[in-house]
Amino acid sequence: MRVRHTIYGLAALAVVAGCAGKPGPGDPGYAYNVEGPYRGRLMVEGSPFDATLDLRISRGGRVRGSFSVLAPLEIEGSVAGTVIDDLLRLTLTYESDGRADSGRACEGRIEGILSVTSGGGVVDGPVTITDCGDPLPGRMSFRR
Repeated sequence: MRVRHTIYGLAALAVVAGCAGKPGPGDPGYAYNVEGPYRGRLMVEGSPFDATLDLRISRGGRVRGSFSVLAPLEIEGSVAGTVIDDLLRLTLTYESDGRADSGRACEGRIEGILSVTSGGGVVDGPVTITDCGDPLPGRMSFRR
């Protein structure tokens, strides 16, 4: 009888341990979490723009934060995205000064799916920039 209880106890423990599994995006210990300040570059048609990201991740991989372009011009905006496996799908939004020929402001958007290195220290990948005109291809590369 005692052996049967021990076997049932070990089986229950194995089920509970199996359900715990590996951490997922946003959980402590997940290898591809992105969190904290990052510095890097946004490349647009061969022109570099020094920039920063400040990211926060929550359970389920939801990412929020802010970004700034520092030079050669200044832009500030917000970040929304999701970490899935080793990828960060993100959208950055900002208010653009507009086109020189129109003089009116518009909402700018940068969207992309970036690779995340193990440990979350580097994010890099292609993006599409839409800013008062036709979309432009670009690339973002940031590190903590």
